[in-house]
Amino acid sequence: MNKTQIKKVYYILPKSVRKIFGRLHIKERIFLLRKNHREKQIIESLRKKESIEVVFFAMSVSFWKYDSLFQVMLAHKRYKPCILLVPRPDDPIEIQQRHLQEMKCFFENKGYPILCNIGKLQPDIIFYAQPYTQSVSDELETYNFPKSLICYVPYAFFISNYKWAYDSAVHNMAWKLFYPTKLHLQNAQEIAFNKGKNVEITGYPLSDEFQSPPKTDPWKIKSSSVKRIIWGVHHAIFENDLASCSTFLKYANFMLDLAAKSPNFQFAFKPHPHLREHLYKHQEWGKEKTDVYYRKWNSLANTFLFEGNYIDLFKTSDALIHDCGSFTVEYLYVNKPILYVGNQRDDILCHFGKLAMKANYTLGDFSINEFLSNVSKGIDPKKKNREIILRENLLPPNGKTSGENIFNILDRALKQ
Repeated sequence: MNKTQIKKVYYILPKSVRKIFGRLHIKERIFLLRKNHREKQIIESLRKKESIEVVFFAMSVSFWKYDSLFQVMLAHKRYKPCILLVPRPDDPIEIQQRHLQEMKCFFENKGYPILCNIGKLQPDIIFYAQPYTQSVSDELETYNFPKSLICYVPYAFFISNYKWAYDSAVHNMAWKLFYPTKLHLQNAQEIAFNKGKNVEITGYPLSDEFQSPPKTDPWKIKSSSVKRIIWGVHHAIFENDLASCSTFLKYANFMLDLAAKSPNFQFAFKPHPHLREHLYKHQEWGKEKTDVYYRKWNSLANTFLFEGNYIDLFKTSDALIHDCGSFTVEYLYVNKPILYVGNQRDDILCHFGKLAMKANYTLGDFSINEFLSNVSKGIDPKKKNREIILRENLLPPNGKTSGENIFNILDRALKQ
């Protein structure tokens, strides 16, 4: 289909369809117009193959949410999964290199097959790490893989109704989207251009990793008498940020001072992977001040900086103080006290987000000092509320893990 043909098709489309269609790259338009026919051909071809090549894009260790699915595929003789290391291209080079080294170490320790360059590979299935155009280089955009089935699992547990969480090119051009709950499907049906027709409800893959005991204890002080507090910080520090939830600038010095005055607690500073990059660009911070601040978190006896995979950090902690949307939900899997100190944005919360937020304490309930006092005394009035939300909304369906649910959907569609 050439440009003239695409133009003719464009003008017979309904106005609502033209609105999103006009935003797309010319190659994306072709990809979208041929989507159903192309996927049908690929599926028919894959049903005849003895082995299926699957590539998972990985941006950083913190953003890796596919572990349970990857392990299920590794154990199956027909599937050949591997991981392509693709740090976010709009990050500064030094941050990209750090993420690259961290991922190499992380995945090599697990014994996973990894790639640093996709070369001429045309995988049968591709799982994207994020759905945004700035998340991958041009050569890794969806339209460059006309012979691949495109899949995506949200990299975070979304609690908002923002269009960017449901209505990007990847959302609409993917073969399958694997969402955690029916409430997220409802959001897609209301917001996405394709009305969520490619959505499957499978649970959240990261939840599978919370079902086993911790493998490591990352905390400095091993004594159980010293309570373990995580400070989780989002990257949206600028006023024009879409989420605009971060309160890092407000609490940066306060949290270090609090730690220095609280020998009965230890604190893990868990920043969003993009926070450092954004602080580098902030006129009152910059690279030198940011790097000094990050190093301070490793200098006190009862504090440390944590930037890796946070599953065991969550499991071995006693409480979380945070301003991150996804942590609002993810920490519920360990069912421990959680205090949200982010900017309140009730107007953008979806129905699921409002449910999850009710299971978090907020500064309307307690101050940070009062919250810590309650943690030390074992006072936790919202514990039952968290248990109800976990049981009724967060566990994967079908009596399976999320990874198993995703794999079973794929395998049924591609059965020989």
